[in-house]
Amino acid sequence: MLKVPKRYWQIAKRLTTAQLQKESANNQYINELELFNVDIGKRGHGFLLGYYSKEGIKLALEKYGIIEYLHSIGFKNLMFEVDTSDAYVHKLSIFDKIKDGQHLLVELVLKKKFVTISMPFKTPLNGKKLELLAIEWMCLQNPATSFNEQKKQLPGQKYPGLGMASKAVELLIIMAWRLKLGGLANTPDHFHNAYLYSKIFFYQDPKDQAKLQALARDTEHYPLHVVAWAMEWGLVQDKIQNEPVLWQSTEQIVPLDNQLKNIFNSNDYRRLVKKYMKQYKFELDYQAFKNKMRSGYQ
Repeated sequence: MLKVPKRYWQIAKRLTTAQLQKESANNQYINELELFNVDIGKRGHGFLLGYYSKEGIKLALEKYGIIEYLHSIGFKNLMFEVDTSDAYVHKLSIFDKIKDGQHLLVELVLKKKFVTISMPFKTPLNGKKLELLAIEWMCLQNPATSFNEQKKQLPGQKYPGLGMASKAVELLIIMAWRLKLGGLANTPDHFHNAYLYSKIFFYQDPKDQAKLQALARDTEHYPLHVVAWAMEWGLVQDKIQNEPVLWQSTEQIVPLDNQLKNIFNSNDYRRLVKKYMKQYKFELDYQAFKNKMRSGYQ
């Protein structure tokens, strides 16, 4: 399980509701009763997830050192935008100097959602619904840099990353905790996203977890960008089914609810993952990958 740095938790616990809901115009904030009794889409405050004001977000990112970090890599004119026009899906964007796609640094689309727990073994949570914070979309990019031998382009990337993906996930976990949600959910649209997230995220279905771990096992001697593009191009073969592997996006979860944590830590879950991993065997066609690279993959 991910351990959010102790320093981050210390900062989180010092940040008050009033600070995170401060509005520059009138300094007002939502009281606790309103927080839990008003639908986020009906507040009209423009608060992200019905809780965070734009000024509160800026303050939090300053306290966590994110703004200082962005300044240190050359982005000194940050512009924030919070879009709550959709009642259920909210968006946070951070730009440098100009609010357009060429200057976009961060784009984060979030919503709250209920997930029904259904495990293939006995657990007190089976059939119950947990409310999670779901990442609909997350883009962290540095439009001032280019891809090179050290920064290989991965599927779905337009620019290299900002080097702060793990910090972003840590802060989203704190956000889910503050909103009293059961965990953080994400549905990765590419293999490399799922692989990187798998260090802290789990698939609810042990078969999905086993497939990802088997893919990682059978391609571990290749660099990540090679596996990522090979998966994208259908150059990873399922040797059992004798067909190319097609990536299918399913949901991964970081559990915060204690019972949910116990499920993913349980011997039952681990035993099934280990069992299903034996049913998979994958092979990457490296020669076909090199041929595709020579022909140009853009």
